[in-house]
Amino acid sequence: MKKPVDYPNILLDALEHGIMIVDEAFNVMYWNQWLEINTGHDYSNMVGKSLLTFYPEIDYRTLQRKIRTTLRLNSPTFYDASLTNRFIPISRNKISSSLLSTMQLQVTISPYIIDQGMVMIAVYDISDLHELKLTLQKQMEKIAHLNSELQHDKQIIDDNLLIVKTDGDFHIIEVSKAFNTFFGFEKNELEDCELQLICSDKIPVSEYAQMKNTLQNGQRWSGEIEIISKNGQAIWVDAVVTPWSNNSGSLNSYTAIYHDITDKKRLELLATTDLLTKLSNRYKFDEIFDIMLMREHWKTDDTFAIVMADIDHFKQINDIYGHPRGDEVLVQIAKVLSQTLQTGDVIARWGGEEFIFLLSHVSASKAIHVAEKLRMAVEQLRLFVDVRLSFGVSLFVEGDTHATLLNRADTALYKAKKNGRNRVEIV
Repeated sequence: MKKPVDYPNILLDALEHGIMIVDEAFNVMYWNQWLEINTGHDYSNMVGKSLLTFYPEIDYRTLQRKIRTTLRLNSPTFYDASLTNRFIPISRNKISSSLLSTMQLQVTISPYIIDQGMVMIAVYDISDLHELKLTLQKQMEKIAHLNSELQHDKQIIDDNLLIVKTDGDFHIIEVSKAFNTFFGFEKNELEDCELQLICSDKIPVSEYAQMKNTLQNGQRWSGEIEIISKNGQAIWVDAVVTPWSNNSGSLNSYTAIYHDITDKKRLELLATTDLLTKLSNRYKFDEIFDIMLMREHWKTDDTFAIVMADIDHFKQINDIYGHPRGDEVLVQIAKVLSQTLQTGDVIARWGGEEFIFLLSHVSASKAIHVAEKLRMAVEQLRLFVDVRLSFGVSLFVEGDTHATLLNRADTALYKAKKNGRNRVEIV
């Protein structure tokens, strides 16, 4: 079987990672060139056959569960390719002092053709990153053991690790050469600056205060934070901050060691973002929704609301103008809704032509007011076709669950549709 020649296939073959398309029964529909080269199996040998034939060692029960989750949620999932959850073994061909004989893989499963049960599985070679992590872990262990005895190793540390040292008041007193190089600062440029200066302003003040409180109590702090480079780029790092005491036992300095995790954060964002509208997806919304439900301080006049919105007669737009123009409508509506929503509230694409909102610290009248404001913003949108939205509002009350609140919002949306569309109803 020859591989069909078309632009999608050419693009998939040009990628520097593996792409396969399979269905729920693990039948292979597509096998790109990267996989051909690295597995030794040609497209013609794989397509139309089951992965089971070639890779019996895969944990197919786990893989099938991941595939079904992807199709059900219409959202990417990750398959944990490890010693316990094996995926396809791919030998490492590069000449190096590698500790790995086979590739360390990162596997992402994304929806492809949902009604046919087909998914796209992307296979990334993260062996270098994995080796770097192993190397860094070994370096950290060595540094912890030799720090007080081997001063001559300081140059190695300075050149390779992202380190910032502060005094007891969190003013920077020393920065490693590697940190300056990585974030674009000159030598001594950051000395005497407040540590918070290099942190993103997206970090809540309360979180920064909690970190300082932990350290001032003599405990080590670790977590993920965003650091701003000299050119303004936000870079996510995994941070470990250790307090140091003088001979009398008083805290006199703190040492922070950072590790770049920007790529990890990008993958997390991909997994929680709707690819078309760039809004949060259903998975991310449910995560935030559950956090709100766990809070116990909500009152009748200071609670939160769920708002469901549906584009009126959207099927006609697709039927008349085609799905690409329908997608254009979705993107533009998502944009105007995001711009109209106030800071702190949440919007997500719920599925198809539906959007969902979480409004915090509202009363019933305020929730209706916000929904009406959103409705009018869409009504004033000038596109190639007039678009209108219907809204259903439900307010959290004591005893509500995830299901009851969503059901009321859905009922209110149905009521808005029944009563003429392009309106707001609350139940």
